[in-house]
Amino acid sequence: MELKATSVLLLVCVTTIIILTSTEVDAISCCLNITPSKMIPKRMLVSVSKHQIQDKSGRCDIDAVILFIKRKLVCTDHAVLDRLKRLKKHRSIKG
Repeated sequence: MELKATSVLLLVCVTTIIILTSTEVDAISCCLNITPSKMIPKRMLVSVSKHQIQDKSGRCDIDAVILFIKRKLVCTDHAVLDRLKRLKKHRSIKG
């Protein structure tokens, strides 16, 4: 009986560890500070492949927009979304 209880406890521990350590592949840690969107050059904004919104109501302490630029992540303010929208609109008119 003791072996069965030990086996069940071990199974619960292993399952808990798997659940706690499994996260999304592209999960990132929180932005701790932000670069003002005005400071990000246009040439960098053109290279943004995607962006992600970080809310302080979640597990992070500040509101931010995370920009994925080539192999880097840049944390900035929400004003960058307007700049990205204008760039996209301008590029679609131009192209």
